[in-house]
Amino acid sequence: MEMKRLRREPLLAIAIVAIIAITGFFVLWPILKVVSYSHMEDYLKLFTNSRWSRAALNSLFITAISTFSCTLVAFAFSYTITRLNVPFKGLFKFITILPIVSPPFIVALSYILLFGRQGMISKHVLHMNFDIYGWQGLWMVQTITFFPYAFAVIHGVMKSISSNLEYAAYNLGGTHWQVFKKVFFPLCRPGVAGGALIAAMNVLADFGNPIIIAGNFNVLPTEAYMQMTGLFDLRSATVLSTALLVPALGLFLWNRFWVGKRSYVTVTGKETSLEHYPLPRAVKWGLFSFCMFVTLFILAVYGVLFYGAFTTTWGYDWSFTLKNMHYVTDKGREIYNSLKFAIFSSVAAGLLSLPLAYIVQKKRVGINRMLDFLAILPGAIPGVFLGLGFALAFNKEPFLLTGTSLIMVLALMFWNLPTCYSASLAGLQQIGGALEEASQNLGAGSVTTFRKIVLPLLSGPFMTGIVTSFLRSITCLSVIIFIYSAKTSVGTISILSLVQDGAWGSASAFTVVLISIAFAALIVMKLLLRKDGKSIEL
Repeated sequence: MEMKRLRREPLLAIAIVAIIAITGFFVLWPILKVVSYSHMEDYLKLFTNSRWSRAALNSLFITAISTFSCTLVAFAFSYTITRLNVPFKGLFKFITILPIVSPPFIVALSYILLFGRQGMISKHVLHMNFDIYGWQGLWMVQTITFFPYAFAVIHGVMKSISSNLEYAAYNLGGTHWQVFKKVFFPLCRPGVAGGALIAAMNVLADFGNPIIIAGNFNVLPTEAYMQMTGLFDLRSATVLSTALLVPALGLFLWNRFWVGKRSYVTVTGKETSLEHYPLPRAVKWGLFSFCMFVTLFILAVYGVLFYGAFTTTWGYDWSFTLKNMHYVTDKGREIYNSLKFAIFSSVAAGLLSLPLAYIVQKKRVGINRMLDFLAILPGAIPGVFLGLGFALAFNKEPFLLTGTSLIMVLALMFWNLPTCYSASLAGLQQIGGALEEASQNLGAGSVTTFRKIVLPLLSGPFMTGIVTSFLRSITCLSVIIFIYSAKTSVGTISILSLVQDGAWGSASAFTVVLISIAFAALIVMKLLLRKDGKSIEL
């Protein structure tokens, strides 16, 4: 049956072959290069080296608690914004963008500026000395840093859920909790699972925040980074990076099992959604208070960052200065590279993910599970591992890409593929088959139906995936840390170097410039799309 269908639709067959070839070469090949680089005796050190074993357990622990808190905060923000009639929704949306448009380790820097020994709050307001280093500080920082990635997916699904089913449940006598548990939350399952997976992958691969604030709480990414850059031990780096694959693949399987084959269709073309059912005041204002507390904390984090950008010496000399901007003016190439790589990689990821998600969700070709696996697999690969894989796989002829802009774009593109794919897939899961069947019954082919029916309905999730990928790329560090060169260095590399050197003022100034550029690019994208009658949700 599948072969007959592919014969009738040659374009579909060509697309499938091309997707498998491209994804296999740029994802599976780097994985094999990393895994096969070391020998069995090297992998046995994971069980005999106490420091490595402790790092593995620490990684599992911090990933579990940070993923839970990221998803919880993201769900609360999404529910408040989409379902409640409360003030400051625009401010809440703005807060969910701030951490995305800044390098992830900058939240750790701001946290130190607020609560460290010379912190503005700890020393100058509370006159206390907090020990902010360790897993507690890392947990807080990673929650603030990565919950917006989960929010982008959860919010995209939640805002499309019709209220009709909830009203039917209330009319049958259901309580608020029963309707939430039995009706609303199951419809959110694709967004929650996808958002949690993206958050977990970011937490698992993060080494910028642990290097700055984790103290003696070592994790696998920082161990791999130190082995590669500090000790120049490539074998140990590949072993530690490979160790990250086990929990990553476990998260992938959990995601697929939990979402499963349930139906999440809420857009059928046959109904309109009613106003959202009012909730008890205690629930409504409790959620509002929680979101406001998180919002004020994030504003304080970024407020101190902007303040530090124009301070002579943080903690000692608070006088205003522009000297920190002098470093930024000398780094025009890094800023240009950040923008260039982010634009090309995000657009390429979006263009590849859209037909892939459509084939997986709407076409029965016999290998849907394999295509789905290839699409989400880069999301199950920690950024440090993927970057190391590209460094090993493409450093010899005939595929010598080391030191080029192309390797930077390709690495970021496939790293962002699951982000765009998850956004498109979540949107497709809510589009009923009746719309496509009606189009085909009227004589339209698969290509025409896809172009005129599916694409307009997917414009929101599609552009959300691209914009999210762009912002992730412009602030990315883990994927590129092993593959950048002097000519392809980007802004995040310079900021990390400044933080490690203790030049907090210059690091803050560079971050402020990078955040401003990211916001400017985001506003331009929204204005251009608005002229065409389209919009993005981020």
